[in-house]
Amino acid sequence: MTTLCNYDCSYCDVDKDGVFISRETRDDIITFIKNNKEYIERFKFFGGEPLLGFTHISHIIDETVGYLGNNYEIVTNTSMLSGNVCEYLEKYFSHIFFSIDSENNFDFPRVLKFINTHNLEKKLYFNLVISPWKELEAWEQFKKLYDAGMRGFNILPVYFTKEWKKENLENLSKLMKYILDTSLSDRTLRLYGFQENSWENTSLANNTIFIDVYGDIYYSDIVTTFMGQILKDKLKLGNIKDFDLRNWANYDFSQQKKYISLLEKKNYDTVGWQQQLHKLMDYFSEYLNKKNG
Repeated sequence: MTTLCNYDCSYCDVDKDGVFISRETRDDIITFIKNNKEYIERFKFFGGEPLLGFTHISHIIDETVGYLGNNYEIVTNTSMLSGNVCEYLEKYFSHIFFSIDSENNFDFPRVLKFINTHNLEKKLYFNLVISPWKELEAWEQFKKLYDAGMRGFNILPVYFTKEWKKENLENLSKLMKYILDTSLSDRTLRLYGFQENSWENTSLANNTIFIDVYGDIYYSDIVTTFMGQILKDKLKLGNIKDFDLRNWANYDFSQQKKYISLLEKKNYDTVGWQQQLHKLMDYFSEYLNKKNG
């Protein structure tokens, strides 16, 4: 919806140049959905902070709900929640991701009121963003949310930073084991996204496309970051004005995967602990899956 965000998290690598989708691009998206409806399983709104563009979001939903049903998703930092927004979340969205971190004030009583008023809990996941030296704060946030009855979580350590040290990874390991063991003893706890953490999985490559504010289509949302800017031309697949999902199954993504792998290696070389962080998350994904049988 926009590259703009009303937060300024130190770890965020997104290029916040403040661009919103235009009405023309919004209408092109609507036409794209209608023309490709049989190939679209779900539609997810991203930012920046996407709710800064809620007028566009509500218009897209109003025009396409007859084609997609209630298969919309969103990632938001919760700061722009209102009664009108939550009515749409309750009525049309299958998955909602509330991103919280330790750098910004998370107004939990206000958010909890919206959750309870609009019956959002069963479709809600909290993106628990964990940055280095903030592991204990993340622990407290998880416990606070869990004790309040929240049961959907996506654990997101910050990858694009040089700040991770051995001590931080040890604290993160303790936090991860606590959360995963909690999920094994409480089957109502829903953990999202525990799979092997490779670039192929963390990109949007698995039968998913990323559409930017200009309507250009990419293999991965990595192009929104400063690091991924160098890959924009190589990862571009087309534009929604002329992109046809009927050809998706025949598309060869080998070159795109190669470019992503090269970027991964470059990032490992410059961000020393990131590879260890990936290994740690892979370990706990395997740990959870083995425990679950």
